Amino acid sequence: MSAPDCVNGTVCDASQNKQSFSTHANSTILTNGQSIGLAVSILSSTTRITLSRAQLTAEASFLSFGAVIVVSIFIVRNLLRYRKLLPNGDWKLLRTPADIYMLFLFAFDILQAVGGILNVRWAHDGIVTTGPYCTAQGIIKQMGELGVALLSLALTVHTFTIALWSVGAEARSFAFGFVAFTCLFSVLWVSISNGIHKDFETPTPYWCWIGPKYIKERLAGEYVWMWIALFASVVMYILLHFWMKGHLSVDGEKWYKFRLVKSDVEYSERRATLGILFYPLAYTLVVIPLSVSRWLLFNHKKVPSAATFFGIIMFHLSGAVNVLLFLIVRPRLLLFTPPEKLGKFKGTFQPKQQLYSLT
Repeated sequence: MSAPDCVNGTVCDASQNKQSFSTHANSTILTNGQSIGLAVSILSSTTRITLSRAQLTAEASFLSFGAVIVVSIFIVRNLLRYRKLLPNGDWKLLRTPADIYMLFLFAFDILQAVGGILNVRWAHDGIVTTGPYCTAQGIIKQMGELGVALLSLALTVHTFTIALWSVGAEARSFAFGFVAFTCLFSVLWVSISNGIHKDFETPTPYWCWIGPKYIKERLAGEYVWMWIALFASVVMYILLHFWMKGHLSVDGEKWYKFRLVKSDVEYSERRATLGILFYPLAYTLVVIPLSVSRWLLFNHKKVPSAATFFGIIMFHLSGAVNVLLFLIVRPRLLLFTPPEKLGKFKGTFQPKQQLYSLT
């Protein structure tokens, strides 16, 4: 049974919307609130539409896209500035593993944001249908969301290992290898899945993604990695919090053993590392709402569209959140430190020693 017809630009009523949610339907007709929610996500801030609970959905995608593009422009500027002022200096754009993870995290943030911005067509038509456009959106969203989950996990683990064990600060080869794995896995998983399955990317229901009959592929292709990253973020946030307060120490001989101790360090000694707590905390906050709604769906619970949109709003804000944390917490990455603060213009590049080498 196909979904009821709906002409371009027309928003259908609630009964037609309910019919289109059938598992046999190849399209989803949007109600007025749902259509507006998708439209506003890709419109500029000057749009004269009264905000509703759904309108922020794609605005988040546009905000993240704009934030990452702006910071990317500054990265290119930094690279050109260093080449001009320190032509013979011993400097690199990707000097540390954190540089590598952050740069490619931004790249996947762009893909994730573009996947949300493509909702403009569904908002205009008032209906989400299968086809080349739907497939393209699903592929872009898959690759972006999978890459963001894996690299967020890598960055959190990297920060954690440096803070507690002082290892991994120079592991550039491992970082490049992990990024290569992330890119290869994303491309192969998406291309193979779409090649062997029919109607793999379908309305789900407000945009296109992995169809509801491919639950295992949804889990293996995104949710498992997202939830691993979420679990790791929660655990590492707690451990980092106690470590920063001086209440947690690591066994010098057995790295996997932790001890809760009475604080033996001044809080000010580790205050410089306070910002690292925001990484696992931020990822937790942007992923939990979406995870809750997905868990309810997996347990065959009815999830209100408002809850779904709220989860997606938070999730698609991850790009903007990553940019904000980057500028506040790790401003020395990706050549954002002015060359004149790192040594003479002519001579060897010698970065200043940093507390705990977290970047």
